[in-house]
Amino acid sequence: MSKKILYVDDEYPNRMTFQITYRGDLEVLLASSADEGLSILQGSSGINHVISDMRMPGKNGLEFIKEAKVNHPDIKYCLLTGFEITPEIQDALNNGTIQEYFQKPFDREKILSFVSE
Repeated sequence: MSKKILYVDDEYPNRMTFQITYRGDLEVLLASSADEGLSILQGSSGINHVISDMRMPGKNGLEFIKEAKVNHPDIKYCLLTGFEITPEIQDALNNGTIQEYFQKPFDREKILSFVSE
């Protein structure tokens, strides 16, 4: 398991589903909020990718990613959301804030492909 990924989602069932889905393929670290995600990034090395839910209490996924990129610019970031792409998400794709956008329910193979790049 050479790829270490951080998955940030405020909903426990989503975090557990993600972890179970990728068990054996990826080393998955979980965070239940943007602030917890930032703490994990500060305290862990070797994280290659971050996937964040968009809608969360406090900071949304894009706000979290923008903050995380300040200290961790080499990580690849993407959003996973149950909603259609918004102008805000499209702008983040266009300007390189995020590298990818996935809709829930997530496609296991598409995310594995993103992480393998």
